Amino acid sequence: MIPSRGPRDFTPASQEGIIYDALASLPDEFVVVHSMRMVTSLRDDLRENEADFIVFHRDLGILCIEAKAGQVKYEAGEWRYGSGLLMPRGGPYNQASNSKYRLIDRFEQLRMRDTLRHCKLLHAVWFPSVRREALCGYCLPPEGDLKITLFSNDLIDPEPSIRRIFSLQVAGTATQLSENDENRVISKVLCPELNLIPSKRFSYDLAELAFIRLLQSQQRVLDFLSEQKSAIISGPAGSGKTLIAVERAKRAASTGDEVLFLCFNTMLKNDIASRLAEFSRIEVKTIAGLAHEKCLTSPPSYEGLAEYLLTLDENSFPYKHVVIDEGQDFGIAEIEQSEILDLLFDLIKKKDGSFYLFYDKNQFIQGSELPSFLLQADCKLSLYVNCRNSVNIARCSYGALESNPGIETKTTSAPGSAPKMIATTNVGKMIEFINREISALQSAGIDDIVILTCSSVTQSPLNEEVVDERWRGSDVPFYSCRRFKGLEADAVILVDINSDLWDDAELSGDYDSGDGLMFYTGASRAKHELRLVFDMSETESLAVLEKLGIQAQRKPLRSLARRLNALIVPA
Repeated sequence: MIPSRGPRDFTPASQEGIIYDALASLPDEFVVVHSMRMVTSLRDDLRENEADFIVFHRDLGILCIEAKAGQVKYEAGEWRYGSGLLMPRGGPYNQASNSKYRLIDRFEQLRMRDTLRHCKLLHAVWFPSVRREALCGYCLPPEGDLKITLFSNDLIDPEPSIRRIFSLQVAGTATQLSENDENRVISKVLCPELNLIPSKRFSYDLAELAFIRLLQSQQRVLDFLSEQKSAIISGPAGSGKTLIAVERAKRAASTGDEVLFLCFNTMLKNDIASRLAEFSRIEVKTIAGLAHEKCLTSPPSYEGLAEYLLTLDENSFPYKHVVIDEGQDFGIAEIEQSEILDLLFDLIKKKDGSFYLFYDKNQFIQGSELPSFLLQADCKLSLYVNCRNSVNIARCSYGALESNPGIETKTTSAPGSAPKMIATTNVGKMIEFINREISALQSAGIDDIVILTCSSVTQSPLNEEVVDERWRGSDVPFYSCRRFKGLEADAVILVDINSDLWDDAELSGDYDSGDGLMFYTGASRAKHELRLVFDMSETESLAVLEKLGIQAQRKPLRSLARRLNALIVPA
């Protein structure tokens, strides 16, 4: 879809937004342009035109669509709106035909006439307010034909009708375009601004378009939740849990009810709050922030928050809906012992509201055990498809777990490049590698870079290179995996990877993580590029392989790299 994040400005009465959404359901091999304004100056003759929609398919051709919503009349040889006003330029079919010829002018102006000879060019009219049956018994004007007309019936699934129109014969022309021809049509005729994007960055942008679409499985979850009072939704990193949680909060607030959105990390809270800034009925808080607000204690008293919740009833509790993201983080002892999740659920149940909790058991790095609330829930749903990471990054992050969940990656996700890794105990070489990779990523057009430590910022051997949470000499943030959990970046440089991450004997305290979970959590933050800095010897690598159930081999570091789908590069 061009533009990809929604239609261009349009008059609501035209219903072009509904048509845009309908065309967005077409398979990815279609390219759809909304509101394409064309100015051509062949032979110094300036011509202007706007096509409501242009649909392009490499194997089918190009279709110009004119949209006409509301009541439409044809009388005395003239097209008129329902109000009686005369339509400009001879009515919708002539307008669609004019758009087609302006597009032909554009091909000629760009000296692409040869490409056009191998590409069908058709036009059609879409009446989104009228059902096909309404035309029974009527004859269309001479310039119109039912075979090039779409109706409200086509809004649900436009692909069959679009393909039917493309199947029409056009002066013996058959569409036979090469991949190069397809790229030229898109980059020169339909969306020439793509030429301004560096080629490497453009590949990331194309991958981004695949990531931002809701997966069919996610859409089913949202639709199901509209009829479900409470649900626990689990899913791996990158499966869109936060996206669904945010959308669920929006839908709940749209009914006029108050919504409480809870999470654990402050950085995630700030990110979600920015996404929901336009929704005044949604309050986004961390669980610690809620405890501090209600009890005025520092550090936050979860026992005090529980006592406060016990004083409330369905009338004094202001929220009708509660949405919790990264719910596995609520397993720290104080929260669990205070039974805050159960108390919130009971209040929501009394108000006949809704309660939704999203979690990933493989990102359990904050508490000592999963919240018991997750184990007792009646309704549990699961997401299985990764729609954030490139294929290679997904395989890398899952490879760190002893029990590989075998999550699918979205079929339209780009494979992406294999994560690069170094293994050295020399801090100087680590710094050189990080600086080199930051420079290379920025040269490729990636500015959204973050460095994550599997340890803590203060305990990292690299902490002397960190100034005000930024890598020295750059604007690249340096955070712990725990702090950045729930967020994402185009590129992640994961550092301080050592054998302790897979060694239960080395783990103790309230914030332990199981074997490989810290690596999985940090690596899965990367969308397009991942770099790994191992502080690990061959012997330590051997121990990690054994922990992952892989028999000892002669070159354990290389075997570990293969397990993580990573490419070892010189330190």
